[in-house]
Amino acid sequence: MINGRKTIGLILCGVTGNYQKDLCRSMIHSAGNRGYDLLVFNIIGTIGRDYKGYADHENNFAEIIPFDKLDAVIFDNSNVVVREFRELLYEKLSRISCPVILIGFPNEDFYEVHFDNLNGIAEMVDHFVEHHGFTKIGYMSGIKDHVDSVQRLEMFRNTMKKHGLNEDGVGIFHGDFWYNYGEEAADYFWNKCGERPQAVICANDYMAVSLCDAFENMGVKVPEMISVSGCDGVYEAKMHCPGITTVDKDNSLMSEKCLEIIEDLRNGRPHERVSILPTTNRYLTSCGCVSPADDDVRRKANESFANTLEYLYYIYDTESAMLEMNKIDSAEEIEDTFAKYGVNIGLYDRFFVFAYVDDNDKKSYEQSITAPTKMVYPALWIDKIGTTVRPEKFDVSTFLPADTSSEPLCCYISHIHFGEHCFGYSVIQMHGDEPFNEFYKIWMVNIAVSFETLLHKNSIRALVSDLEKESTHDRLTGLLNRRGFEQRSDIAFREICNYPERSLGAIMIDMDRLKNINDIYGHAEGDFAIRKLAELILSCCENGEIAGRTGGDEFYVLAPDYDQEKAERFADKLEKVLAEFNASSGKEYTLNASCGYFVKKVADIERLEDLLKKSDEKMYSAKRKKYSDIRYN
Repeated sequence: MINGRKTIGLILCGVTGNYQKDLCRSMIHSAGNRGYDLLVFNIIGTIGRDYKGYADHENNFAEIIPFDKLDAVIFDNSNVVVREFRELLYEKLSRISCPVILIGFPNEDFYEVHFDNLNGIAEMVDHFVEHHGFTKIGYMSGIKDHVDSVQRLEMFRNTMKKHGLNEDGVGIFHGDFWYNYGEEAADYFWNKCGERPQAVICANDYMAVSLCDAFENMGVKVPEMISVSGCDGVYEAKMHCPGITTVDKDNSLMSEKCLEIIEDLRNGRPHERVSILPTTNRYLTSCGCVSPADDDVRRKANESFANTLEYLYYIYDTESAMLEMNKIDSAEEIEDTFAKYGVNIGLYDRFFVFAYVDDNDKKSYEQSITAPTKMVYPALWIDKIGTTVRPEKFDVSTFLPADTSSEPLCCYISHIHFGEHCFGYSVIQMHGDEPFNEFYKIWMVNIAVSFETLLHKNSIRALVSDLEKESTHDRLTGLLNRRGFEQRSDIAFREICNYPERSLGAIMIDMDRLKNINDIYGHAEGDFAIRKLAELILSCCENGEIAGRTGGDEFYVLAPDYDQEKAERFADKLEKVLAEFNASSGKEYTLNASCGYFVKKVADIERLEDLLKKSDEKMYSAKRKKYSDIRYN
């Protein structure tokens, strides 16, 4: 899709998690080895511990994923926190013709690839019972209705029963698959169970890490006083001291199996709907099987220090960027700020943001847009390798501009929105196979906030502009009103006064017999006549004249650099366009106006009011001459 090659779409939530990053690396290798481009659609989901406001408005992301242009889709649905969004994606995926593979929650409508975590949990119970001789085992489960929680807890109970032990062990505590409940769980297992456990098996590594830390803070040594294990083999568990005993998963097996299924299905070869991949239990320090060597502890400490130092610099860049982003007044300034401070996201080759454009050609940060539109505009464009030509606005179905790179590419796509406002989507291509880090999500949120700020600023500017125009312009004709004409004329007069050799003209125009039109044909027709005369006056202004409606049927024109000939030409043209209108209008009345003008050298003008007064006198003189035998209004 990007450059004519086959394209796989990988949809997942939270690219910056270490499991997801490892999955992306494996998918990049497996897809690239087979000549596929990879588009990673990054769902941001919940921000922080509790904020779900961003995730609640990500449904529009599903509307822009170009399913019909993808050759296969891999969907990791395990971390998609908004059920409605997950169901919307299911509905869309069920209608596409290319292979679709799920690697999270099971769904019998699609192909599935899963790791055999259940066997790993069973082997973990076996290990504690048979190898360590434990009979008092607790279990820390995840979110109660989460499919992994339900299945892993059931396997724990079945295996405990197999060994003739209470199926709930010494107690079951429900966490959230994250770090948040470590202290509560530690207090429960150590102080509130009927019997203190010899070991606690956790349904994933994040909870195991938090539980170990909480035990250590309580003075309960792991593994000397209690053993702990996890599941999933995440990076944080491997780097933790003590190292977490876990059920390890090799994502290269996952990516290779997904690509194998895709190749089989695309080539008409049948494949089983569900594939189960093996796991490997790693028995490390937290269960007492490995004693941490001093050099290993130092290695982890040194790496931790290096990461901490690097992240400090990243934080400094983020703080600087936030201060700069707070001052932005245009999308170009956002682009400049990202180019300068975006070094903290990792090495990248390209970064684009495509903003939605409405039917009036207004961009999403200029006019409120609450759903994806048909057109997008490249609002931010950083291309370090220069193989993509920056387009003008283009159809959203095109999704990405064509690229001339010869190698398979991987691009990460994120939807940018703030509340109900949809701004567009970002595209980043990292250098090499390392995904971006957590700071990229901060950038996406900050760009969304900056676009929201721009939207408010543009709304305020538009409101101020409307108010200014309303205060200086005539609502009926759109010309300057008396206040606006005086302001503009005063500025023009002060400017031209610096050039005493130049001349200045003033033209006064008064509609004839407006009262008759109002009395006979009504005020609506009178208003039409005033608007038409204003339009005709404006059509005669071709050389920087300033025109205004200064009264009910009175108009002024200030004309810099007019001489007598130009003024006469203006009056003749006005008479001509009036005649042309009367000949073709089909009105029962004729539209007429009297015109007077006065031109004088700037050096001889003391006050602008005197010039305008002279044009008044000329106009009234012309009107008296025209209607010397008729009483005029």
